[in-house]
This record gives sequence, structure tokens and C-alpha cells, in this order.
Amino acid sequence: MNKRIQAQRLKGFRDFFADDIVIREYVINIFKSVFEKYGYEPLETPALEYSDVFLRESGEEAIKLFYRFKDEGGRDIMLKYEVMISMCRAVAENINKIIFPYKRYQIQTVWRAEKPQKGRFREFTQCDADTIGSSSVLADAEFIQMGIEVMEKLGFKKFIVNISNRKFLNGIIKFSGAKNEQFIPICLCIDKLPKIGLTEVKKELLGKRKIPLEVVEKILSIINTKGETEELMQKYKGLLKDIPVAMEGLNELEQIFKYLKLAKISKETYKFSPYIARGLAYYNGPVWEFEIIDGGIGSVAGCGRYDDVIGKFVGEKIPATGGSFGIERIVEIIKERKMVNLSSVPTKVLLTYFDGKTLDKLIDIGTLLRKNDISTMLYPEVTKLDKQLKYADKKGIPYVIIIGPEEAQKNIIKLKDMKTGEQKELNKQELLKFFNNK
Repeated sequence: MNKRIQAQRLKGFRDFFADDIVIREYVINIFKSVFEKYGYEPLETPALEYSDVFLRESGEEAIKLFYRFKDEGGRDIMLKYEVMISMCRAVAENINKIIFPYKRYQIQTVWRAEKPQKGRFREFTQCDADTIGSSSVLADAEFIQMGIEVMEKLGFKKFIVNISNRKFLNGIIKFSGAKNEQFIPICLCIDKLPKIGLTEVKKELLGKRKIPLEVVEKILSIINTKGETEELMQKYKGLLKDIPVAMEGLNELEQIFKYLKLAKISKETYKFSPYIARGLAYYNGPVWEFEIIDGGIGSVAGCGRYDDVIGKFVGEKIPATGGSFGIERIVEIIKERKMVNLSSVPTKVLLTYFDGKTLDKLIDIGTLLRKNDISTMLYPEVTKLDKQLKYADKKGIPYVIIIGPEEAQKNIIKLKDMKTGEQKELNKQELLKFFNNK
């Protein structure tokens, strides 16, 4: 006998059985329904892309996580790291077919060489929505409103949208006296503030990033300013009034907060969080994250404006804004917290098969039930009735049909409720009526 193949999956990857898939589809359907309510339409792109598509628009932290290789033709390719850049390439290639503003959503698998841990996987489903072709901050604000609606429909009670602006952060860095080329490295550090704390961020800025002490202290004192959203806006407007790019960012934030107020969005669900920078290099305007507050979950969505990315593919500026939700993380949370009670068993009726002479009647009843959209399974082999009843019980199939010699002779159908144990004797019409009333 040949050596047995070892059944072992790679770390960071998962198998999905019915229990997982049912919850996942429930979550995806909520996203789709809300996206479409706001006018977004679906898009799909390939799993493999040329590496150059991603390399030019990804920060140093992202590049470390690429699944990148050369194919047999020597082409430098990679598994899709995120759907947004892949979408940019698709839009650029089909620029003459698309009607702008173009609002699209995309729910597909992506791959990242992450260190496997709770809520982080190497293969996962990403869920993006973007508005392409509009520079209006209303598109950013509407996305935030839409995301809040998604979170509420998913059943989350304690979440917050942390909102900031890359222009505002750029203004802080100019105000501090840092060099222009230090902007992205500083943003990468600032973005880690809620995860590693002020002391560790300061250490990284001074050590790894080689930022002068006086610059670091100035940046962190500004970023760490305390206050509610409106209070912070006024403080920063006073402090950064002579920095045009900072004021531009603050004015955009003001428009977003005004929109959310007009849309009657609760102030409990969003706030101005100056430290939100987003790690990717291409963001150039408003940036925001959806954070689940309780349970140490953290961010489940990263979003922002990226006006200069698609234009690099076509030679003209095409503004864009949007965000990405980590569906698999959200699914894990919903599953762990038992936020929904969904059946993973599609079968409603089991046709028991313990007498070879009744097969014609079982096939006839099964066909009738399925024609009436009642999910029905015929047990595939003749075996003891007790074994089949145990099977139905373990699988959670709610009803069992029993037709033995006696039932066949009387031309009746015995229906058993597996939960209560109650049994009924019915004809075909009564059987259909029973299920149609359920």
C-alpha cells in the first residue's frame, strides 16, 4: 500500500463547512443589500495580477506581505493582495466603457503573508466599495453613513468610526519641521498609536525612523491632544491656521461631520481621531476606520480617499474614495458571540428508505416536494429505520417521511416531527398544505 498522504492544511488558511458558510453568506448578503441600496454595482477581478500593479502603490509594510513569484514564462506576478488596486487596474483598462461617477462593490478572496493570529488569516474574503470619478467629500461622507448602516444591520452595538485626514496629518508634519520624505514613515508610526501606545511610537520614530527628538515631541503633543470632535476641530484650526494643507484637510473633515449630522447619524458612532493615518502610501485625503470597541477586536475596515492611483494607469487624474471590510473577521466575531441563529442544514425533509418495494413512492413524493420548493433528501440506501432516524436527528433535519409496506398499502404518508416526536398520517395534498403553512 502506498504511503498515506498527510492531511494537513497550511497555517493561516481554513476549510469552510456548512456552519461557517451559512453565517458568511448571511454577512455577505447584508453587505450586498446595503451597498446596492446606495447605488453600488458588483465587480470581479482575477486572482493573479502583475506584481508591478501593486508594488507602485503599496507601502513598505504591505510589500512584506505579498505572495509574489515568477511563473513559467518568467513574468513577475502575485496573488491579489487587495481588491482596490486590482479594481484600479480594471477601471483603467476599461476606462472608455465605464460611466462616471462609477460606484462599485467587490467581494472576493485576497492573500496576505500575515502572521496567523486571532482574526488575521493569510487567505480571506475582502469586501470593498468605492466611488470613482468624484472629488466631492460627499462621497466620503456617504460611505461612512453606509458603513454605519452595515454595522448596525450586522447587529453590532459598540462600534466607532475613527475619522482623520492625510492632508491634516501632512500639515502637522510640516508644522513640526519634519522633511517631506519623512511623511509616510511618520504616518506609519502614528497609525500604530492605538495598538502599541505613545511610548512605543516615540521609540520607533526616534530609533527606526531616525526622526529628531524635537520633531517627534512636537508631532506627538499635537496628535495626542484631547477633546470631543468639535472641540478638537477648533483647537487644530487655531494651531494650524497658517498651514494651508492642514486647513484644507480640516475643512474636508468639517464637511464630513456636517453631512453625518444632517443624516442624523448618532455622534456615538463616529469621532475625529487625529492618529488615524492608514498604512498604505496612496491615501491623500479623508481616512477612516470602523472599530469594534468591545472584546479587543479593533479595526474591521480601513477606508480613505486615493485621488492619484487610477490616474497613474491612464495618464489623467481620476479621483476615488472608498474602503475595505474584513468579512472573515466579522464572520468570526458574529460566530463567537452567537449573534445570529442560523440553520446550516438546508434539508427540511428526509425520505426514509427501509423497504426496497417503496422506492417508486418515495421518488414520487420527493419529486412533488421539490417541485414545491421544499428541500427534500432521499436516504441513499436501504437500511434500518432507526439508523435513518438517528441520522436525521444528528443532522438537524426537522421532518422525516416514513413509508413502509403498511403505509404503501393504505396509500398514506407518515410524517414525523423530529423535535416533538409527533406523527401524522397524510395524503399528498395534505402533505403539501402542511409545509405550505409552515
